[in-house]
Amino acid sequence: MENISSKNIIYQYGLLTSLVSISWEVVKFSMGAHYENDTVSTVVGTIILIAGIVLAQLAFRKANGGFVEYTKCLKIGVGVGVVVALIGVIYHLIFINFIEPDFFEKVLEISYNNLMEDNPEMLQGATLQQFVEASSWVTKFTPVFIIAFTLFFSFIFSLCTGIIIKRKAD
Repeated sequence: MENISSKNIIYQYGLLTSLVSISWEVVKFSMGAHYENDTVSTVVGTIILIAGIVLAQLAFRKANGGFVEYTKCLKIGVGVGVVVALIGVIYHLIFINFIEPDFFEKVLEISYNNLMEDNPEMLQGATLQQFVEASSWVTKFTPVFIIAFTLFFSFIFSLCTGIIIKRKAD
């Protein structure tokens, strides 16, 4: 059995998964649903990531004569996650700087209004401006959160899917 490099598969499926993920974000934006933090959007985003990881692992297994080790599945899944995270951060930066520069202001305003309705004592009498100023650190660290969460979930999903997809040569 020859030693197949996983690098091309990681890049190929990472780019493909990123393309599908960004397409989903564009659809949400075009429908005006990009401010909503609903369960359906989260589930669809998760399914896109899992599908990209599984398809990459299966593609490697097929290219490797039907065999793949668990550690290779893990490497491929996390590798796909790295590509998705980095492209996701690039898309995010383009989105908040060029497509919708006031995105975070609107998100923080929506969050403030939701807190006022659901749990006003949590705001301790803070005005919208005070809330925005106190929450501004979140906007600066969003790229870090995108990378951290994508890598964490890629690792978890790869652990789970690798158990099912692995197949060792006897």
